[in-house]
Amino acid sequence: MAGEWIGGVVLVLVMSLIVRATYPSRLIEAARHLHDAQGGHEHGGMAEPAGSIWQKLGRAQTWTRVAQNFAMDVGMLWKDLVLGFLIAGALAAFVPPGVWQALFIKGAGPWVQVPANALLGPLVAMLSFVCSIGNVPMAAVLWGAGVSFGGVLAFLFADLIVLPLLDVYRRAFGWRMAAYIGGVFYATMVIAGIVMDVAFGALGWIPPHRAGAVAAMTHVSIDYTFWLNLLATASAAALMLLARRQPAPASHCAHHGKAHRAM
Repeated sequence: MAGEWIGGVVLVLVMSLIVRATYPSRLIEAARHLHDAQGGHEHGGMAEPAGSIWQKLGRAQTWTRVAQNFAMDVGMLWKDLVLGFLIAGALAAFVPPGVWQALFIKGAGPWVQVPANALLGPLVAMLSFVCSIGNVPMAAVLWGAGVSFGGVLAFLFADLIVLPLLDVYRRAFGWRMAAYIGGVFYATMVIAGIVMDVAFGALGWIPPHRAGAVAAMTHVSIDYTFWLNLLATASAAALMLLARRQPAPASHCAHHGKAHRAM
């Protein structure tokens, strides 16, 4: 957990440096025009009233907009997310640990294994479609198979460039911008994974490998995770109900539909 949180800060710092060094002004301008042509400049029919964050949270209009955006995001991405969970589950269940050990060069020296694992981690995440929290079980599989700390972190960071999300970038901004986003994200994840592996290794913070990590995650118990899952489910249901009672303006829905279908 500490590695992912601290690594997130490292990720942002590394990405900012890469973007500053490679900023493609013409490409970004072309992507902006494409997004606007698809209706990206239309963001709902209601202007956001002024006020502090606490004032906004106290307005019913704010929660209505949150529910509308949540419902449209679910409608656009639910198929990709379900497919991602199914593929990740199948890989965790049917691919023997020895395959991961061979792929990630277990047993090699750290100067070979650490960069190699960091390079491979995001690629495995991309091809396995693991998204969001769905990458945690797969990360446990990789950790139990002996993948390096930096390789597992790079894998976890890569939920931003799984194939379904790259396709979303393509639909919204075009092929060239999607390729740039994917390339910057990939380089950032690899570098951040290596930096975190070296830093945590030097500090002695890398935890020991546990072969039974996956089995431990399959055990269901009434703990804080159970209650948080219930809270998340109830919140999602409430937002969907609110969005159904007060649907988004037609222009906002059309924008999301165009972005989803655009080539």
